Amino acid sequence: MANRILLTVSALIKDNLRNRFVIFWIIIFPLLLTLLFSLVFGGFSSYFHVVVVVNGNDELAKFLNTTRIFEGVTSIPFEYALQHNYIYVNVNNNNFTLYTSQQNEIFIPSLEAIINEYLHQSLSSNVEFNVVKVSNFTYYDYLISGMLGIITLSNGILGVIGVSAGYYRDRLIERLATSPLKSYEWVLSLVIYVIIITIISMLVIIILGIIYGFIPLISLTFILVLVISTLFFSSLGTVIYGLTPKDKIFLSEVVANVLVFPLMFLSNAFFPSYVYPPIARVFIEYQPLSIIITDIRDLTIYNTLPNLLEIIVILILALVLLYISSYKLLRLREID
Repeated sequence: MANRILLTVSALIKDNLRNRFVIFWIIIFPLLLTLLFSLVFGGFSSYFHVVVVVNGNDELAKFLNTTRIFEGVTSIPFEYALQHNYIYVNVNNNNFTLYTSQQNEIFIPSLEAIINEYLHQSLSSNVEFNVVKVSNFTYYDYLISGMLGIITLSNGILGVIGVSAGYYRDRLIERLATSPLKSYEWVLSLVIYVIIITIISMLVIIILGIIYGFIPLISLTFILVLVISTLFFSSLGTVIYGLTPKDKIFLSEVVANVLVFPLMFLSNAFFPSYVYPPIARVFIEYQPLSIIITDIRDLTIYNTLPNLLEIIVILILALVLLYISSYKLLRLREID
């Protein structure tokens, strides 16, 4: 079995990595998307509104919400605030300690002015500010880590469907059906191929990130999360292709694009969920790609372990979808 899978994966790599269309999707497309957002938004030190966590003065948080720059919130732990690039304000009488990332430093003078205005209305004086830079986090860190999640989505779904549709169009599936290859071996070969091209895409994006000054924290846990994420989206791709008519190749590709691009742009890949309209925030925060990107950011930027339950659920869903596609939807022949 292992030998047949390895031979099939080797054939898939040789066939597809010589294809300019495939090279575009796994290398050129993520590079162009990253460059586009870095050039357009990289000069911004933050996104439209800056979240400020206020500890020790709920009224100040409410006052910040009346401004057009800041969104004041309370009851958020210090560690959580840092991981989500919020400004954290600790209030002790008239002593204010402001914890900020490098990205948000530009907003500190405005925040101090607004706090002074609030204190003036409260008839308080003798305010003292202490500013502490807690990280070198920039938008480039946010963008590159988000792109690492996006490549698991695009390579996973589009990679599986592109190869499957191409093999059906070129009648190579018929040749595979006459070989000893089992249906589940074919599906596993597709998934392993997609994981390999995802690693290639990841290396390209990380090299670009290093140019921007983003040095990700690479660990075995990060590689595992990347593999599980790719496994999930590629298994979703096998199900999509299995459910669409094989004689209408364009249909599976249309369905894939209709799914991939909304998930891509309605996620936290490029901007945090709080910059979107309230009606969309819950979806953006909890859709699969956003969950995966959050886990990747926790690992590559903050060296924090992801939510284990989320990873287990994603893995279980991936295995269930792979089983369905292997034994129900992508059978090479009627009887295996």
